[in-house]
Amino acid sequence: MKSKNSESAQRILVLLKNDANNLFDRIKSRKSEYLEIFALRRTREHFPTIFKNRYEGTSIDELSHCSSDLITVLDQYYTHSEEMSWYLFQTEDMPNTVEDFIDRKIRKMEKLLSTLNLYLDAELGIQNEALSITDEENLENNSESILFTENSVEDSQEN
Repeated sequence: MKSKNSESAQRILVLLKNDANNLFDRIKSRKSEYLEIFALRRTREHFPTIFKNRYEGTSIDELSHCSSDLITVLDQYYTHSEEMSWYLFQTEDMPNTVEDFIDRKIRKMEKLLSTLNLYLDAELGIQNEALSITDEENLENNSESILFTENSVEDSQEN
């Protein structure tokens, strides 16, 4: 499948994909380290390094190369990262409570990252071997319900 995007749009999409995947990898793989530092030293100095991402600096002009569905998924994904970062900078919770919160956010982000990668791959023209044409059509036809239903279910589980 060939992408309909210009080369500059393709580059932006690749950067967004790499950024989202790298952010999740840092949050998940370094969790025990950054939570241990937080618990033992009660410092927050190391969090900006974990949560640094390119999306925050992405301009509206650059995002205009993305579909509205992709922008919605990007926003949902990065909102969870921002909520996690805000929580860690503001919390006075005990370490076990902090870890439980982070684990819930990581599970949510993992699901959103999977959806985000599907949308990015579709816009990049990358055919996922496990994704059939029928699945792609269903993804397009049900994009709004996928995005908003997932948030509603997760929000009700969190409360």
